[in-house]
Amino acid sequence: MPVLELCCPDCGHEFRSLVMEGAKVPTVWVCSVCGSRRAHPQRTVEVTDHPWSGGQSCRCCG
Repeated sequence: MPVLELCCPDCGHEFRSLVMEGAKVPTVWVCSVCGSRRAHPQRTVEVTDHPWSGGQSCRCCG
């Protein structure tokens, strides 16, 4: 699943969005800060595994 790094040209807010595998990438991105519909992808961020993936568990669950 690609993670896109986006930027809003109206307010400068930078944010990330996850695109589910097999889903169509949106053509319109809405900024969560100012509501502008002109946000656009800057680049795709390399996805790394979550620290708990691979069979490890947290301290509270054992």
